[in-house]
Amino acid sequence: METRRKKERKEEGRGNVLCCWKLFEVRAARREREKSEKKTFEGKLETMGTMTDPDTALAAIKAAGDDFQSLYEAIKKADFLDKTPGDYRQQLRAAKTKLKKIHLEAKKKAEEDAKKGITKKNYDVDKYWPQLKDTWETLRWRLKAMPGGATKKPDAFYDLYGFFKQATEGDNTEEQPVWAETGGLDFEGRSRWEAWNKTKGISSEVAKKKFVAIYFEMDPRANLYNDNRIKE
Repeated sequence: METRRKKERKEEGRGNVLCCWKLFEVRAARREREKSEKKTFEGKLETMGTMTDPDTALAAIKAAGDDFQSLYEAIKKADFLDKTPGDYRQQLRAAKTKLKKIHLEAKKKAEEDAKKGITKKNYDVDKYWPQLKDTWETLRWRLKAMPGGATKKPDAFYDLYGFFKQATEGDNTEEQPVWAETGGLDFEGRSRWEAWNKTKGISSEVAKKKFVAIYFEMDPRANLYNDNRIKE
């Protein structure tokens, strides 16, 4: 009889140990879950803290320019503006309309390029920007005669110039040139100024991305006397 009681107490003690261990595991799991939830919540708060200011959100949209991916991400972060009646919401909706237009134009261009055998790529900007930024201007650019003996380069040159200046110096704050030193109209200076001014508000990252894409995708026969570009 006594032996049986000892055995029962032993079994009871073992059960208590198992019960305590299970309780420990449950509490430990709960602590880990609460820690994870707290981290997630703090991350959301941090994101909300940086993107609940309407002016900051709209500045990010402007900085994205017409780069589809950058604009899409900026609009997504600024979606809270849609609940705010007034000018902020109108600007957000205008940006959404712009995004749709960019998408449709890109789709149409891709179809046209596919017929011509042209393939668009996502270029490694971090790889190519350091290689191109100091050499693009020395390519053998074609020249077009202008009145008064002046010359101009192809549009691709000025497109590159505008994005290069935006990437390296930011928005254009210089006065627009009118007259060249020779006394005639400054076609070269005006073209450079206008190209840079068109990129106003675009972020340095987007400008670099645009620059690299134009460099590799421009038609060499229309823009260069000979294609001496850096190869991919």
